[in-house]
Amino acid sequence: MSPNHSPTPISSPRTLKQRIMRRIYLIFMVRNLAPLAFDSLIVVLLAVIATFFVSFGDVWVNLGTAKSGGGLSQFSLTAVSDTELETKFLLLVLGVVGFLAVRDLKRAVRAVRTLKEGKSQITNHKSQTIPKS
Repeated sequence: MSPNHSPTPISSPRTLKQRIMRRIYLIFMVRNLAPLAFDSLIVVLLAVIATFFVSFGDVWVNLGTAKSGGGLSQFSLTAVSDTELETKFLLLVLGVVGFLAVRDLKRAVRAVRTLKEGKSQITNHKSQTIPKS
């Protein structure tokens, strides 16, 4: 058996085209979804790390108290000014990565829509070209 001979012969050009197109779709999706997956992982890791520095339960309780007392702006100002520098930096990084994750999510949704529209156009084109008897 020669090294250029594949073990599974391709029965028709159509199956070759399908295999090639599947690989192209796979590469397209990986390129569009990988940044979203990476950003999502970073957001989750930063959120877990933030729980070591910020007591979110206490923040919600204090926020509720401030809301009912009408001192929401004073609460927000005090919360930001009295927070340690590391926590401010961590929350800033979390916000930036969250923004990037939303941007990548929009890009991934657009990519999926593009693939779906392409499939529906191919399906419609095939149904129009096949003569019905």
